[in-house]
Amino acid sequence: MKVTLSDWKGTKIETLRRLGISLGASLVILIFSLCAPPNAELFDMIGMELAIVALGILLCRFPVGTYLMVNLFTLSAAAGSILKLYDKFPGYDRVVHFISGLILGYIGVYIGEWLFKRLSVPREPFIIILFAGLFSCTCAGAWEIIEFLTDCVMHMGVQHGNSDTMGDIVAGYLGCILFQMHKLHENRAYFSKERIRSFFKGEMEYTASSEDEAEAVTK
Repeated sequence: MKVTLSDWKGTKIETLRRLGISLGASLVILIFSLCAPPNAELFDMIGMELAIVALGILLCRFPVGTYLMVNLFTLSAAAGSILKLYDKFPGYDRVVHFISGLILGYIGVYIGEWLFKRLSVPREPFIIILFAGLFSCTCAGAWEIIEFLTDCVMHMGVQHGNSDTMGDIVAGYLGCILFQMHKLHENRAYFSKERIRSFFKGEMEYTASSEDEAEAVTK
């Protein structure tokens, strides 16, 4: 597919927007660090700055809206650890994990959509939504494993017992479930009884969406 001048300009603008978001998030974390209480950990400050850099690399091709959501979520986590909001407001940690379930769902959808295009196979909303949910839940569990290993190796006291760990996982799962309910409602026209029955029978025929048709016309 030939890249036009307008496509190149659009890509450049998107890149500049992502760069602006990353720089803004990095500046906010720096402000958090300057306003941090005496008991704040230097590890948290440096770690959050490195997280912004890592996200900029890993999500460089993601839509700007998703990129912004992830950076805002990182800032909420940074406020919790650097400004000690986790200690001041006991429910803050649960809210952060709940939001993570939602955001990871959006990332899962993007990955699922990309895989279908990459493999050049008919797009199936049911599989994409299922994949997004599994992706979100897996990440929620994987994060708690990382925290557990961090405590075992570095003795930082990140986790505060089994109830804290399981509460975080449940909060993330609830965010994931809410996201899936939203996507199912958004694609409710697709999930008719006939379509679902034919899908599980392996007789599903691909019906191009309006976006697919528009893309086909442009090509």
